[in-house]
Amino acid sequence: MHHTIMRPLAAQLTTLGWQIEGFSYNSLAIDAGLLFERLSALSRPGEPQFLVGHSLGGVLARRYAEQMELPEGSRIVTLGSPHKGAAIARRLAQWSLEGVMGNAHQHGLLNNPNDHYQGSAELGSLAGNAGIGVGRLLLPDEESDTDGTVLVEETRLEGFRDHIVLPHSHTSMLFSSEVARQTDLFLRQGRFQQPE
Repeated sequence: MHHTIMRPLAAQLTTLGWQIEGFSYNSLAIDAGLLFERLSALSRPGEPQFLVGHSLGGVLARRYAEQMELPEGSRIVTLGSPHKGAAIARRLAQWSLEGVMGNAHQHGLLNNPNDHYQGSAELGSLAGNAGIGVGRLLLPDEESDTDGTVLVEETRLEGFRDHIVLPHSHTSMLFSSEVARQTDLFLRQGRFQQPE
């Protein structure tokens, strides 16, 4: 995706003191090796790396942390990311429509063979449960909590540092001041503030 989709969230994180480097990639023609090289080139030697990824971007950030040795203190926040694979992608594949995803389905959207996070960076996963989105049309019988595109259960893996569910849809979380606040908290402290 083009990094402009993250611009509303980036603007809020900037006001919280972060310097943001937007990162774009072609989600229909993913070259993970090249992507990870580009991400590595952005890091500063000896300094922690902080990554925030939405949806597939979060899955790729997780895979990057699992395949590369990130500096000590690095942290990742994923937003609505289907770390266990996405039921909506599996439904498209059942209908022989995986082509609409380009090669994204080969990079974690259909399934994740590992049920445990294996990266060195601390990872916080933020999920939404507003239930508004195309997933309700493609998965009408699904009763699990969802952000409308990704099921809450798909956003969890063993080994994550923290997980939180907020009342947002897959898209609305990118505009939320609470999501920005929780992202900031995790990047600074390695923990979300759980709702009371």
